[in-house]
Amino acid sequence: MLIAGGSGSIGSAIAQLALTQGWRVAVHGRSLEKLDTLVTGLAHLGQIDGFATDIWEEDAAEALVAEVVEQYGRIDAVIDCTATGPLGITGLFPDTSPETFGDFLNVSVGWIERLAHAAYDFLAQEGGTIIAFVSDAGIYAAPRQALVGAARAGTIGFIRNFAVEAARDGVRAHAIAPSFVEGTESAQRMGAERMSKAAKRAGLGLPTPDDIAPLALFLCSDGAAKITGQVIGVSGGLNA
Repeated sequence: MLIAGGSGSIGSAIAQLALTQGWRVAVHGRSLEKLDTLVTGLAHLGQIDGFATDIWEEDAAEALVAEVVEQYGRIDAVIDCTATGPLGITGLFPDTSPETFGDFLNVSVGWIERLAHAAYDFLAQEGGTIIAFVSDAGIYAAPRQALVGAARAGTIGFIRNFAVEAARDGVRAHAIAPSFVEGTESAQRMGAERMSKAAKRAGLGLPTPDDIAPLALFLCSDGAAKITGQVIGVSGGLNA
């Protein structure tokens, strides 16, 4: 299992659960320090290796997949948890920065497209799964999210169309759309007041990374062998 952007809170939770279920895990991130800390902390659970790649670099997806295949000999699942974006893409639309628009599309929609392309032949060998994490701004309209919503909607469109085509080769594809997730860096950026308001509207309570990881692992399992092209929100009832 390759977890791109796996050194964050959600990726780390997925990696830990995957190891307990017998997966060999290749976890990707930009920071060697964060990767080393994660790998060291989870190594007692099974085989896990860190791969440092900057997704802004040209051919980063191809290089990452090649390194993982060289190490493991195969890839059966790809989970993309990357959440990188330049400054100037959030806020009221007139206040955003047009010079960043293309860059954001390149490391959101463009990144998952390149990652899927690089991993396709390996996923097709045994009938693997690719999962993209997206913001629910790609599903539900909201102020201050015009650029994020457009990019995530583009990723959702790619995953759903890709899933129909890739099913012919036994490859499954899904998108998981969290909303407000407690205990993450994005929650810290949103601030306590905004998180508190969201928590009051979520009848089941806001999810944590540990609530999301089981869904990702199920979608990669044999139990989900006939499921593909799904966009699944995890919001604790905040959105439905």
